[in-house]
Amino acid sequence: MIEQLRQRARELLEQGKVALVIGYGQGVSPRTTFPVFIKKAEEVDRLIFNPFCRNNLAVYLTRKDIMPKGAVGLVARPEEVRSVAVLVQEQQFDPERVVLIGVACAEPGKEGAACELLKGRTLKELEAEAAQGLQGRDPGRDVAERLRELEAMTPEERLAFWEREFSRCIRCYACRQACPMCYCESCIVEKNQPQWIPSSPRPLGNYFWNVIRAFHLAGRCIGCGACARACPANIPLDLLNAKVAREVKESFGYEAGFDHEVPPPMASFRTDDKQEFIK
Repeated sequence: MIEQLRQRARELLEQGKVALVIGYGQGVSPRTTFPVFIKKAEEVDRLIFNPFCRNNLAVYLTRKDIMPKGAVGLVARPEEVRSVAVLVQEQQFDPERVVLIGVACAEPGKEGAACELLKGRTLKELEAEAAQGLQGRDPGRDVAERLRELEAMTPEERLAFWEREFSRCIRCYACRQACPMCYCESCIVEKNQPQWIPSSPRPLGNYFWNVIRAFHLAGRCIGCGACARACPANIPLDLLNAKVAREVKESFGYEAGFDHEVPPPMASFRTDDKQEFIK
């Protein structure tokens, strides 16, 4: 499978279809990987893929200092495919400039899990594969279980839970840097005229920052979990985003990243949208 991946990347570079391939390289141990940026065909042997490839590489597609003038090839797990779909919806780049090399592992994070190249070549084809159970696995089982526990709490208990979690936030913004949807050149947390969010890691500012970021991801988060993995304080940001995503699905019948041609719920209006929240 890895040789097939390398051959596909080699062809794209040799044929001039892309100027850069973004993929995964081997880390310092068998269970670690890191992003690699391949510009020459003879460098494709640096590419690997295994169940421990977890970074969401779509985060680099909006980086002006990384994206070449030509097209870019992206090693894309179902998580990257869904991220690209959202970024295309939001007109962050020309979809013709991104060539996806679809890959997936049956059990991410589990040593020895089977991995394969996806069959799709176009974004539409790969979206369809992602919609078909993400290659037969259920990546949200753990999050779904925690979400049931959270929703069983009273509103007062949930508030206390999140206040405890957010109290550990050190405001490093690793969650923002790891997220493909956090691409604003000037983040609201950095604005000081007026200052909307206190900048120091204190309870009020921490609460505002994490809640506002979750709202900004409503209808956009694809549930890759990159934010939670990047958080040095182990705040369950994936759980917060999953809760917001469930509300969006129940209210608008929409899940982010499965069809880039469907208008996103927070940027469109339908006459049959639920309005019971309007008092």
